[in-house]
Amino acid sequence: MRAFRRGFRSFRRHPAANLVVVLLLFVCLTFSLSMLAVKLAADSQTKAVKGRVGNYGEIRSSSGFMMSTFEREREKSEAERAREARGMSEEEELEERAKTLVPEGLADDFSRQPYVLTYDKVLTAGVSVPGIKNVELASMLNLSKEIKEGAAASGITEHTFVFEGNTNGASASEFLNGSKRLVAGVFYTYADHREANPVVLVEKNLAEENGLEVGDTVTALINGERGKSAEVDLEIVGIYETVEAERQSQKGSFATFNPAGNKFFAPLSVVQVLNDTPGYVELGSYYFDSVDHTGELSSAFAEMTDGSGRYEFVTDQADYEIISDPLEKVGKTSLIGFGGALGACALIILLAMAIIVGGRTRELGVLKAIGATDRQVVAQYAVEVICVCLVSIMLATAATALVSQGLGDWLLSGNETDRMAEEGEGEASGYAAMMARLTERNLYKEGGLFSTPKSEKEEVELDVVYQGRMLAYGILILLGISLLGMAIPVAWISRLRPARVLSME
Repeated sequence: MRAFRRGFRSFRRHPAANLVVVLLLFVCLTFSLSMLAVKLAADSQTKAVKGRVGNYGEIRSSSGFMMSTFEREREKSEAERAREARGMSEEEELEERAKTLVPEGLADDFSRQPYVLTYDKVLTAGVSVPGIKNVELASMLNLSKEIKEGAAASGITEHTFVFEGNTNGASASEFLNGSKRLVAGVFYTYADHREANPVVLVEKNLAEENGLEVGDTVTALINGERGKSAEVDLEIVGIYETVEAERQSQKGSFATFNPAGNKFFAPLSVVQVLNDTPGYVELGSYYFDSVDHTGELSSAFAEMTDGSGRYEFVTDQADYEIISDPLEKVGKTSLIGFGGALGACALIILLAMAIIVGGRTRELGVLKAIGATDRQVVAQYAVEVICVCLVSIMLATAATALVSQGLGDWLLSGNETDRMAEEGEGEASGYAAMMARLTERNLYKEGGLFSTPKSEKEEVELDVVYQGRMLAYGILILLGISLLGMAIPVAWISRLRPARVLSME
């Protein structure tokens, strides 16, 4: 206890020297703890990003296969197409209609992969609803004779509407991302899909223009069929509205409006009947546990399809990389800064203790000469070192709460600038890059194939929260620096001989 009191008195007796050491340690410790806080925040947010981005994938016909199919069909004459159609069996006709679709069995089989959490199946089709006029499409058809003739050849009329089918209305991407919302009635359910119940969701403006309400029915025609057998009566179980954001340039704010919509939502099995493509879907939509398993799922998909290239498995991993890359770079930079600052702290405490102990050689000799043991002398200096480090760490901990957010923002802005510069260089790479962007298909997760995709990318932000465990890290750093600082006194005191010190006087 006497050694502890002497150590504390020694700390108070040398304020100038200790103040210099405290200030130097304070600066380095503030920087190191701030870097540690930024590192923890970057790691935490990267982990959070993995929970919502990069864990989505789709199975669909590959762009290359669809392009080659289009080229082959374009080279055929009408006579060749008619001759081929006459010679086809029912199975071959179905395969021809579904040549750009995905077998439903493949979508179901892939859902059994161990990392897949939830999945959906989607099919869109142009379906004729004779009792309702598609005003938007009708105006397009009247633009030119060429458009009208092309539409007629494809079976498109002013009564053609887009039908989107999936296994559960509430899980359709546009309802999940908020671009559409139900305002009356209910969603169709998985049971409706399983039992092929003829139900449908109708857009609010379209319903009002045609005097339709929940409980009414509309009649749709099966593609390629004629007569009474082609008619399917669909009960309206829900009415939805489309919500989009419109910028008011003068006020600098956003307002919402509800544009007229011409899309019907129905159970997948019903849309398969209307499109006359039973057993086929446009895509399989999957959420898996983490972006870390993207490679394994891609390999499993390649094995299932024997690498044929007809189908592809695409993910939103690129979106994850856009968001996580700056965070990961900040984490690496802050880790380097943290290590460098701790190294500076170690050097400061070693040099300081070497100067302090070296300047008190006579004091040490006298203490040992009057009977103080090496342990007691070391304990005295240990208390002094701890006092210096404790004051420094307390000041640094308080300062870290003030400067860590600014330091994190500075590091993030630097990485964001570098990334934008790299993207700018990539965009200037020429015609190939431009064509790649034009042919890119958006993911169903964002409603890309079936609605307007997001116009703005998610911004990367770093929220540096001063967590409670920072105190624990501060204590560990305090102990580490204190123990390191004791290396000089221990080595010096153990080698010191009182007689030699006193004989020098």
